[in-house]
Amino acid sequence: MQIRDLRQLVIRPTLNVLHMGGVNAENLLLGTGLVESGFHHLRQIRGPALGFYQCEPATYDDILRYLGRRPVLLRRLRLLMVGEGVPEVSQLVWNLRYATAICRIHYWRIPEPIPADFEGQAAYWKRHYNTPLGRGTVAKYLECAHPLTEGFYP
Repeated sequence: MQIRDLRQLVIRPTLNVLHMGGVNAENLLLGTGLVESGFHHLRQIRGPALGFYQCEPATYDDILRYLGRRPVLLRRLRLLMVGEGVPEVSQLVWNLRYATAICRIHYWRIPEPIPADFEGQAAYWKRHYNTPLGRGTVAKYLECAHPLTEGFYP
């Protein structure tokens, strides 16, 4: 998958719908997808996580509870959903814009701003997405997301 296509056709339009855009957010989501799945795996190899961003069902449920208290954000997200009602977690597998939105909302809940630099974003991902107990490392993020450095926008 081409990073430019993901940025222009999936990530940027999704962030625009949510009103959560910006280059730092785009780069962080691209980096997250690269380290979590390489934008190749739609299901975690040995685990419950789904989609390119490898969102676990428990995290998805937590985000849905968060959205229940934010009707304006939920209205924006509905523009990216397919079907009526609350989407099943499986929509993270086949609806790229919805999965991207859920990943962005996960990060949106963090009061700390997204760092502008590549290394800072790697540490941010580890702290807030992979979590301190997760098996991922900052070094692994830097390795997997290295293709971004060629198109990294400061």
